[in-house]
Amino acid sequence: MTVVGIIPARAGSKRLPGKALLPLAGRPLLAHTCAAAVESGVLAAVYVNTDCPRIAAAGQAAGVGCPVLRPAALAADDTPTRDSNLFLLDVLTRRGERYDAVMVLQPTSPLRTAEDIRAAWTLFREHTPCEVYSVSPVAPQSWLGLVKSDGGFERWQGAQTVFRLNGAVYIHPWAHYVEGRPATPVAYVMPATRGVDIDTRDDLALAEFLLAGGPTWGPAAREAQPDHEIGFVRSS
Repeated sequence: MTVVGIIPARAGSKRLPGKALLPLAGRPLLAHTCAAAVESGVLAAVYVNTDCPRIAAAGQAAGVGCPVLRPAALAADDTPTRDSNLFLLDVLTRRGERYDAVMVLQPTSPLRTAEDIRAAWTLFREHTPCEVYSVSPVAPQSWLGLVKSDGGFERWQGAQTVFRLNGAVYIHPWAHYVEGRPATPVAYVMPATRGVDIDTRDDLALAEFLLAGGPTWGPAAREAQPDHEIGFVRSS
């Protein structure tokens, strides 16, 4: 079974301009995802999907090529990531490349590791046909709730942990992704410290702190997470 990795990174980020190329721990943000993808060893091919020559060049410098720049019409604020990825998959198909699965690795998740990619791919292979989504824990249900229109707080009931999609890894069967068909969702659970999603300057500062914060929060700790923090949850 083969999988192609796609790293979508358009130039026009408004909340954090130039996000893909902003420095993080001495490297462009994009480079962290490129490095994890290459190091994982499970991707038959991996490509940057961008509209920007500078982003394409940064990907190339980090070991990941960009076969074609996507058109401006597929790089707007409201362009679904899947639409821009379908453009790249069509280019790959026309040049004779076809894979069993598509793995989307957003560059805004720089703390995702090569081991996360390998583990998520293992889940996909064990439960295919499925879709794998990476998630991180938020809090027990009873800690969360809704603020009502009158300002009151309605607390949720239950003791189970609530998880959020963290954007680090998405894996889909090729045919399902191209045709827009759903598959059974499976969750790859990552620690919150590796699930940081960069959307603001504060997020970037947090990622910098986690990368440089020493043995408690730094790279060594990220590699030494207990086994029970990696698993899967299958929906009913």
